[in-house]
Amino acid sequence: MIADTACVIFGVYALAAGAGMVIEPARAGRLLTAFENSPEVAYVTGAFMFFLGAGVLALTDGFSTVTQGITTLLAAGMVVESLLLLAWPKPVFALARWMMPEEDHVRGFGIVTMAFGLVIAVLGTL
Repeated sequence: MIADTACVIFGVYALAAGAGMVIEPARAGRLLTAFENSPEVAYVTGAFMFFLGAGVLALTDGFSTVTQGITTLLAAGMVVESLLLLAWPKPVFALARWMMPEEDHVRGFGIVTMAFGLVIAVLGTL
């Protein structure tokens, strides 16, 4: 039950984030620049993400069902990314810059993110 709800929550988040990338792709670059220029914001975001991801991971740890496996992987990814933001954010920023060099790429990632969000949100409701 918790894993299903977490999948719906992650899915709705991915739908909204993807829609934002499609509607206003330049915002992704501005957000990344703001993170790079403000280590305080990156640190606080990493700390928040760590506790949120670790909490979800503690509640849904396992691979017994599809939604539990998806939630476990997403929460573990959050924990890893958050620890990198806390300790060494440059690789996270470099990966983001590499993935989204131009607005067309951002829109493409937005569409993929929306599709992923839709799939996991639907899986969470089944």
